[in-house]
Formats: sequence, C-alpha cells, structure tokens
Amino acid sequence: MENNQKFPSKYHTASASEKLAYYDSYTMAHPYMDMAFETLKPIINDCGDSRIIFIVGPTGVGKTKLRLLIEKWIIESSLPLLKTNFGYIPVASIEARLFSGGLFNFKDHLKRCLHSLAEAPELIEHKINYGTSGVYHKPDGQLIIKPSILETELGWALEQALKQRKPKIFFIDEAHHLLAVTSGRKLTDVPEAIKSLANITQVLHGLVGTYDLLTLHDIGDQLSRRSIYVHLPRYNAEFKEDREIWHSVIWNFQCQIPTSEPPDFLSHWEYLYSRSLGCVGILKNWSRNALGEALNENASTVTLKHLEKRALSVGQCRNILKHIKQGEARYAEIEGKIEELYQDLGLRSPPISRQNYRLKSETKSQHIEPKKRKKSVGTRKPRRDSIGRDNAV
Repeated sequence: MENNQKFPSKYHTASASEKLAYYDSYTMAHPYMDMAFETLKPIINDCGDSRIIFIVGPTGVGKTKLRLLIEKWIIESSLPLLKTNFGYIPVASIEARLFSGGLFNFKDHLKRCLHSLAEAPELIEHKINYGTSGVYHKPDGQLIIKPSILETELGWALEQALKQRKPKIFFIDEAHHLLAVTSGRKLTDVPEAIKSLANITQVLHGLVGTYDLLTLHDIGDQLSRRSIYVHLPRYNAEFKEDREIWHSVIWNFQCQIPTSEPPDFLSHWEYLYSRSLGCVGILKNWSRNALGEALNENASTVTLKHLEKRALSVGQCRNILKHIKQGEARYAEIEGKIEELYQDLGLRSPPISRQNYRLKSETKSQHIEPKKRKKSVGTRKPRRDSIGRDNAV
C-alpha cells in the first residue's frame, strides 16, 4: 500500500502515550463542520435580539469539537481587548450535568456557571460584585458560594457576573440534559430562565445538544421566537456527495494514524460507516481506541481486527440510528415545510376584500340551522295516562 502518512516524523519513534495524545489532538476540517463554523461566526458577532442559539445534531457528530473551535476563534480575535481589559472573559462554557436518577439540578447548574466566570487568582483586582452576601471571594481569589444560598440569589449573582464579564457567548454543552427536570418544574422552566437571563444581560447563550433540544420548539413559543438554529448533520450514505466526503474523511484519518505502517481504512469504508453512522466524532473516537489496541500489541498498524474489537455493537448502532432518524425528520419538519406555512398564512389563495369576507361570514351564520334542544334526563314526554280497568293491578 502507498505510504501517505501525514503526521510529524518524530512520532515514528514516540511512546504509545505520545502517539495517542497526538491523535487525540488532531482536528480535521470537513464540509459540515466548516459550514456550521462559518454560520456561527457572524451570529456571535451580531445576534440582534435573538440571544439563544440551538446547535443541534446527532450524538457523536462533533458538536463539542465545533464549540471548542468557536471558543478558540473568539479568544484569538479578542486578544487586543484582553490586553487592556483584564476583567473581560471573551467566552465561557459549562456542561449540563445529570445527577443520580438522571435528573438535572438547576441550583447546581447556577453554581457551576458562576465558577466558569470567576477570575483567576492573579486577576484578584478585577473581582465581580455579585450583589449578594452568599457569593464572594476570599483574599486569595477563591470563589465561595454558601451552601444555604437560595436559587434566586444564585440567579442574581450570575446575572451580575455575566454583565461584568461580558462574554461574547456562554455555551451550555449537553444542553438536552436541561430537559430532565425534577418533579414540580415544567419542561420549559430552565430554558425560559436561560432565555430571560440572556435577554437581561444581553449575553448570547449557545445551547449545544442532540435533536432532543428541538422539543422546546413545540412547547416554548417565546423561546422559539428568540432563537436561532444551527444544524451539524451526519454524512448520509443515501447521497452521492456525502459518500464522497466520507471517503475523504476516512482517508484523512488513516493518514494521521501514527504507526510504522499506514492502515487501510478505505478498503473497509462501508464497515466504518455502518458502525459510526456517518458521524465523524464517533469515527474519530473509535479509530483512536483501535489505535490504542494496536499500540498495546506493538502492532505495525491498525487492522480490521483492532477496529472490530472496539466497534459499537449492531444493536447499539440500530438504537442510535433510530433516534438520529427521528431527530433528522423533526429538524426537516421545522425547517422545510415552507409550502404549508404559506398555505396557513393564506399566501396560496387569491386575496379577497375584508368586506366580502364579512358578508360571506354573515351569510354562512344565517344558514346554520338551530340545534334541537335535548330533553333533560329524567323528564317524561307529555302524554295522557290510561285510566280504568285496564290499568288495575
């Protein structure tokens, strides 16, 4: 096989841990990632009144990698301001966490948001005034949040932190976990609170998650109206163009595998597709684990055997694919039913005058026959009762 390895030559003699670290750090640009990245950049620079971005896609498609690329771009573009405003934080992010029982705790979420916006100890001169005694800094810069603090106080403190740090965007990764609310809360309570926080502070919030986030499109009209949707899809083998891109993705990954001999991923592209479902993130993680297997065996390259040992099972793939297809259909429904929208808005019928519409409505109401009154239950029909011998007992 022709040797097209593209990793730095020093990794030919590197240790196994160094080789894995190199492959972990490798980020490959591909069309869908580039499109989402270029879509986000102007929105972050000027979002208008839409201060919530939903970044959605299937599990393992690379949404977190997209977030990290955006964060890197924001920090690099903010370097001049960071040199003059030491209290400025250009971007912040947290991951929405689930607790035991698979439930989301909003109070814990607020605490971790505050920690993500806290300054480093060397910037102690630029402390935040949180406006509550329950949140403060120790002299060494450590952030203290009192255990007894109320949720409303935490919300107020976070509002002050966002106003003073003024990040271009605050990311919440794994944001579909926000929907796992405890009993007593409505499904939209937490997202609506985030929307309100974004509006008050004028800080753009990016909710990164699976297609489950689209649930909020149906039940939160205010949230939906002030939101922007950015889609990071998988590569769909039903389309010729996506297959060609997938071949390119596989080729680039195999060229970056730091082994003495290059692997042959292209010969097994269908297998690689079937167990990664066209999701670049799944493929990257899978090939990384297969590389670990090969290095443990001191093998010269990553083989099909190594890939098979670390692949998702058929059952796992079918289950993930089922949810992906449901999400793709839901996103297509939200974005694609333009003709139904035009029909519902009356744009596909000839317009009529408002006067004719009123006359038509009045004429229709005059021809409606009055409904017959229903007989009350237990009321006898009026009739003459028989008398005389025939009724004797």
